[in-house]
Amino acid sequence: MDNVLLAAVLLPLLGAGCVWALAETGRKVVRISALATTLLTLALAVVLISQYPVGEAEFAASETNVSWFGGEDGPIDVRFSIALDGLSLWMFGLTALLMVTCVLISWEAITDRPAAFYGTLLLLETGMLGVFIARDIILFYVFFEFTLIPLFFLIGIWGSEQRRYAAVKFFLFTLAGSVLTFLGLLAIVLWNAYHSADGVMTFSIPELTASLRLHPIDPAVQLWIFLALFAGFAIKVPLFPFHTWLPLAHVQAPTAGSVVLAGVLLKIGTYGFVRFSLPMLPDATAACMPWVLWLAAAGIIYGALVALAQSDIKRLIAYSSVSHLGFCMLGIFSLNPLGMQGGVLQMVNHGLSTGGLFAVVGMIYERYHTRKIADLGGLAHRLPLLAFFMLVLTLSSIGLPGLNGFAGEFLLLLGMFQRAWTGVPGDWVIHLRIISVVSVLGVVLGAWYMLRLVRLVFFGELREPIRADGEPAPRDMSLREVAALAPLLVFVVWIGVQPRFFLDRMSPQLDGIATQAAKSLDQKPPELGEALTDANEVAAAGEPTRDH
Repeated sequence: MDNVLLAAVLLPLLGAGCVWALAETGRKVVRISALATTLLTLALAVVLISQYPVGEAEFAASETNVSWFGGEDGPIDVRFSIALDGLSLWMFGLTALLMVTCVLISWEAITDRPAAFYGTLLLLETGMLGVFIARDIILFYVFFEFTLIPLFFLIGIWGSEQRRYAAVKFFLFTLAGSVLTFLGLLAIVLWNAYHSADGVMTFSIPELTASLRLHPIDPAVQLWIFLALFAGFAIKVPLFPFHTWLPLAHVQAPTAGSVVLAGVLLKIGTYGFVRFSLPMLPDATAACMPWVLWLAAAGIIYGALVALAQSDIKRLIAYSSVSHLGFCMLGIFSLNPLGMQGGVLQMVNHGLSTGGLFAVVGMIYERYHTRKIADLGGLAHRLPLLAFFMLVLTLSSIGLPGLNGFAGEFLLLLGMFQRAWTGVPGDWVIHLRIISVVSVLGVVLGAWYMLRLVRLVFFGELREPIRADGEPAPRDMSLREVAALAPLLVFVVWIGVQPRFFLDRMSPQLDGIATQAAKSLDQKPPELGEALTDANEVAAAGEPTRDH
């Protein structure tokens, strides 16, 4: 299966080359080539997921491990090593699925330089798939940074009026944070090499995770590394108050850019926390947990309240992402198996529901050339099929029982309440209980702004922008548009009815991470202020000894 995984990653890259080579043949050939590439990539992802061994906790699905530079006998060992595990499995599949949706919804919308557009989109797919399967830190960082470039051009070239400003702001925000993240990852490698028997700098993620369990980093040093990782991952999520780049990027991006940004790219931040921060820096994670949870709760309420005030449909859904990603962070940093399973499952759920919602908004814009709520009303009379998809995706987003959003939110809130009411060392118990209650208010607010949006835009008296003389009335969804959204609805219902199928494949990996983090929490780690003082003392002491 290792060859299948490698083919799935490289296929979009080859497809991008083919699309660019066919640029002179016309838009039709280019679109078909891009669609064929994404469909074949999705087929390979389905094969990998179907063959994944349930119950395995490590990188068990498939593995490719080739020396990149250095070697086991030298001072440095960087490898081209890719694999799937329970944490990355569903994000890998979600990426492949949403890229098919992106190609289909761009079919008629993109008329300017279509070959360049689809080629850039396929390059972005390679970067995203690579992030989730990289098992070497350097390889992870290469893919992590690579995703910035295609999205920068997608927003800057094919976006709306303020596209260049939005693209530059997105790029600078994420690049600044990722540089600090790289320094943090490099510090982990150097610490492990200094305390290893052979002194070799290994960049293997599973090897570092296992080694740091036996020889953990000093808690004071952990804190500084955690903050460095936090800088990049929190911006990527984006966690409040590092979210300011997101609404502008969403509003200015083309529809496909918004779908892939909400569906996949935001999850790279939460994925990074679970992949690196929690297992490699458990003491710092435990010390910072209450502060991160407060930021997550603030983001939940802030995003919901600002969404209520929006007059633009796309901007409303963009702020809803700030709120929903707060829920994902809430589950992950509850530091128990239930919460982490719910948080990671909600990452997938948000990609399905919000990615689908952005696709629906794009279809509305293609028909009416406006996203203003005040300009629209009663569209269910004119577009009943589009109204159906919008309603189901809305109910998924607000967590209706029987749909995917309920399964994820229920688990992560249950994990958060379990953490708050089973006791936490120190004086943070009352804070966690307040956070738990406040987060439930976010569920209510989410239902408010989403159902209000559906009522104003799709129900009531028909209200449409004035059409030019001779312009035909907008038509309901085409077969192509139905094909773009129907697979998302299948998973919305499947996860809602049978979440165990998805949880069984991720829980072994997540349970181990949660157990290790919970042990650090039970050992009563120092308060954040004390940890910072200790970290400053370690930094002032100069070069560490092997005993410290």
